[in-house]
Amino acid sequence: MSFFGSLFGQNSKNISEMQKIMAEKSFKMPNENNPIMTHKFGADPAVLVHEDTVYVYSTNDMQQLEFTKGKEPNGYNKINSLNIFCSKDLVNWTDCGVVDIAGKNGGKGDAKWAANSWAPAIACKKIDGKDKFFLYFADSGNGIGVVVSDSPVGPFVDPIKKPLISRQTPTCAEVNWLFDPAVFVDTDGKGYIYFGGGHDEDKYEHPKTARCVALKDNMIEIDGIPQVIDAPFLFEDSGINKIGDTYYYTYCTNWIDRKNSTDKDKMPIAVIGYMTSKNPLGPFEYKGYTLENPATYFGASGNNHHWIFNFKNKWYIAYHTQTLEKTVGLEKGGYRALFIDNFNVNEDGSLPIQKGTKEGVAQVCNFDASNLVPAATFASCRNVVVTNLQTLRPVKNGAYICVKGVDFSKGFKEIEFNFANEKLAKGVITVKVDGFGGNGTEIASVKLNKKSTKDADLDLSKLKSGVHDLYFIFSGECELSSWKLK
Repeated sequence: MSFFGSLFGQNSKNISEMQKIMAEKSFKMPNENNPIMTHKFGADPAVLVHEDTVYVYSTNDMQQLEFTKGKEPNGYNKINSLNIFCSKDLVNWTDCGVVDIAGKNGGKGDAKWAANSWAPAIACKKIDGKDKFFLYFADSGNGIGVVVSDSPVGPFVDPIKKPLISRQTPTCAEVNWLFDPAVFVDTDGKGYIYFGGGHDEDKYEHPKTARCVALKDNMIEIDGIPQVIDAPFLFEDSGINKIGDTYYYTYCTNWIDRKNSTDKDKMPIAVIGYMTSKNPLGPFEYKGYTLENPATYFGASGNNHHWIFNFKNKWYIAYHTQTLEKTVGLEKGGYRALFIDNFNVNEDGSLPIQKGTKEGVAQVCNFDASNLVPAATFASCRNVVVTNLQTLRPVKNGAYICVKGVDFSKGFKEIEFNFANEKLAKGVITVKVDGFGGNGTEIASVKLNKKSTKDADLDLSKLKSGVHDLYFIFSGECELSSWKLK
């Protein structure tokens, strides 16, 4: 369900034990924009830029955590849904909810044939004059499916009722893992999909298990026979981009010790390598690597999975790390969180080694709070839970959310709060700007009294400029669905 479901007065389910633990223990400093959200785990990012908004789709590691309680490593086997987040400024993110994809394994998705949904890929294409959104996913390592929607946040339906790519697809029977799709729509409207991974023990230098193939105009059938990409030391995680007139195939290298390798390049372990071509289907030429394993930057090792994208004429890279599980203190690992950093391209088209940071990227525009803002929208939070309807509930007094870079220059006089569950409305919401975690300047205070909507006057007399970080500090109980400045 998308976040708009929270605006219709529905009641949320109870808060789970793991949601409460995440709320109480997850945390990032004021100068940190990574992970992009800390209240839930997600991995294998796929990015869609549509109009003025960036959408990030991810494997729902939180679903696995609810099953294991963090007492077992992440085995991914219970994951049959995906997370969606969106942002207009790359710093404040809205949790758009969880979308059901697979229909087996207890799943509620429309892909009834699939047991899992991992490592999504996303594309938008205009079909019969209307934007259609195509979400590709891996059913474990056994095939790739596609679901379609008229909206970037779903609901998604399975148009073909079977895998798009399977062991019966030509040249794919010998691929170790049919997973980790990447998708790309070229400037001429032609679509392409890239996928595959894994290696036999004696073929780790040149596994030849990556594939690429064109898609038909409907984006739900392949057009031709999948071609082999000979990516050195391939392990997983296909990516595809067009920069200028050059196509870049990117991927994660494997974990085999290189000491006995005879390959002259000897790609490092678990880094993001890249190859280029003047044709979307290759042949691709190996060039080097561009992103180190997250352990190099953060000391938390794990697999590497990425998506390179362009927003407002600037390149970025989304990837995942295992830093958040350390913050939360899980007994066992493998639970990932999403990062976004700047992505540099040299003038000659080569790709330098990128920087992974907790600081993340700069806010690309001021936050406009004059329209209704879903409650599950923030740059950081502490001691709050986002419910299954994307409403916001504090679990302790002093809980807060922070929305960075809010534009106050429009002469606002009031703030309006809307609540989904009147029975929970008791206590106070204090509105402050700047400072950290409640130490800033108070501009409003809202006493909750079981009304579904509550306005409060704003005191902006002490503000010296038009842009500020906005904090909501919660005391008592409530279920906030949305807010706006008036």
